[in-house]
Amino acid sequence: MHRSFLLILCLFVGLTTQAQKVDLDRFYFDVSYLTLPREYVDPADRTYGVRINVAPAVVRLMPPVNIYDAIGLSGYDKVENRPTVGVTINFSSIRFEKSETKSRTEEKKDRDGKVTETITYYKHELTYSASGGYQIVGPRESTRTEKRQEEKQQAQVSTNRFLQNATLSSGFPGRTVDSGTFPNTLNHTTREFRNLVDLNNYLRENKETIMIELLAGYVQGGINTVNKNLNDWYGYVPYSGRDFLWILDSKSHPEYPVQQEAIKAIKELGKRMSATEPVDTFEGNLQPVMGYFNELKTKFAGSDKRDQKMRYSAYYNLANMYLLLDRPDQVIEEANGLIQNGYDTNDGKRFIEQAEQLRADLARHHMETRHKTLH
Repeated sequence: MHRSFLLILCLFVGLTTQAQKVDLDRFYFDVSYLTLPREYVDPADRTYGVRINVAPAVVRLMPPVNIYDAIGLSGYDKVENRPTVGVTINFSSIRFEKSETKSRTEEKKDRDGKVTETITYYKHELTYSASGGYQIVGPRESTRTEKRQEEKQQAQVSTNRFLQNATLSSGFPGRTVDSGTFPNTLNHTTREFRNLVDLNNYLRENKETIMIELLAGYVQGGINTVNKNLNDWYGYVPYSGRDFLWILDSKSHPEYPVQQEAIKAIKELGKRMSATEPVDTFEGNLQPVMGYFNELKTKFAGSDKRDQKMRYSAYYNLANMYLLLDRPDQVIEEANGLIQNGYDTNDGKRFIEQAEQLRADLARHHMETRHKTLH
């Protein structure tokens, strides 16, 4: 009887432990917000202009107006006169460099290792050179070194009697903030052919198509480079991606059904998040879920690792949601809770760094949120 009782007790303890098992898993959901550029420009001055210089060979492929239309700066108006930000793009000469046929030999053998067939494959490599690049000009905050140099120059000018009434401005707004060259080698390698006749026929029939494809890739690559760098410096680009929360993945845990409802709600609400619309409605809809995660901090207040993991998920999820809501103070509060909880202090430190960076970025751009209309 006594032995049976012990067996039942052990079984009960085992089931209870299993019921409280805490496994966390990443559950992803959609997010949207504006990426903030490196430099701030007053909204009233957010204009940009584009100047295109194109070689005749490129003109035949893509008219300059098409390249002009393909350059965009998010949150800015494109103008023809006196832009705050200027972009100059050059697609210069395209030159043929070399043409080379290469071959390789492949042997086929039978089970005894005897060579039964020797096949030679041929391919052709074409190489062109291209010259081109870009320059981005606009307002930029001076670095500390530049500020010292500017102050030194200004002091020298102010004490020079012959420069008191001189006009020293170049008349060109801003300074060069970025420039570069596009890849200057264009290569094309044909597929392999089993004889030279087929290879030469292919080259003769597709020479023009190959050239067009090379030029198209060259021009599109240049456009992509300019758009990326231009928007990194000045653009307010809507971003759409995915983020995750730590959600209980232990089906035997009593909180599992509620957490599944929570992540389903967040996934549904995340689909409605917009980078170019106020986040107020999204934040209001999140309150019940955020209230639930807040309750978990005290509901699982024990010192064992299972309760610690439950609190970790609560602090982490709240910190991440506050980050998406652009509330750095609340992010730091939850991050400190993460650190004090002790389960993974690195996540808490990372959230604090992100919150401080977000606070600095919002202040620099005179914004309270990364969710707003661009005009």
